[in-house]
Amino acid sequence: MQDYPEKTLEDREVKGVNFSNTSFAKCSFTRCTFISCHFSECHFHNTHFSECRFKNCSLERVNLAGCRFQNALFEESKIIGAEFYKCDKTFLSIHFEKSILLACNFSDLKMKKTRFCGCKIKECYFNHTDLQESNFSDSDLTETLFHHSDLSKADFRGAVNYSINPQANQLKRATFSSPEALSLLTFFDIQIE
Repeated sequence: MQDYPEKTLEDREVKGVNFSNTSFAKCSFTRCTFISCHFSECHFHNTHFSECRFKNCSLERVNLAGCRFQNALFEESKIIGAEFYKCDKTFLSIHFEKSILLACNFSDLKMKKTRFCGCKIKECYFNHTDLQESNFSDSDLTETLFHHSDLSKADFRGAVNYSINPQANQLKRATFSSPEALSLLTFFDIQIE
């Protein structure tokens, strides 16, 4: 594994670079944009991303231990196996738009007002996650688990394939669309004719 040569980078655009197996340990990126970059099996140990944007990037099995995301945006990107719960929870602020999230874990995080707009969120975990006022509109949530999470005022309009147990999550004033909202009733011992 090679180390990234620059420890601090500000106001830069990085395009089309394959960073696979690179260590970004203790690096700091501010207002940087990464376009069409590959971050397969990278180490973001104690890395700081502030106001950074990842567009059309691929992040597979990245090590996020102690990583700090402040106002970071993942747009049209593919993120596989990311354990976001290992991130530095101080000031955590990440957003996802039109991205693919596969087997990612967001457990025990405070993610109020997070955007997951137009995403494919498959086999992800939100266990004891604070998602108040978050936006999952137009997202596909196939096989994603929400357990003991606060989804108060969350927006699920246009979202599909979700399985949310109203008895195991807080859903006060959350917004859903028909007919998908009927899936909320599958957890009750009732019949609908």
